[in-house]
Amino acid sequence: MPILILLLLAVLIWMALTYGRRVATKDCAWRENHSKDNDKGRYYLCVYCGAVRYETNGAPKVCHKPPELR
Repeated sequence: MPILILLLLAVLIWMALTYGRRVATKDCAWRENHSKDNDKGRYYLCVYCGAVRYETNGAPKVCHKPPELR
């Protein structure tokens, strides 16, 4: 029984720690398009809101939805 309680606590702590990362991009689906890459970085387009980003370190980690769509 104590093992189940510890397991439950571990799961709850993990959920609390990862919640912020999920919320930041929950409405985003970034797609990479190599044909539009340039010196600014890789081209990413969000298929939900149409936001465009050039990133050098992988897909964007936060939502860049335009203000008029928020």
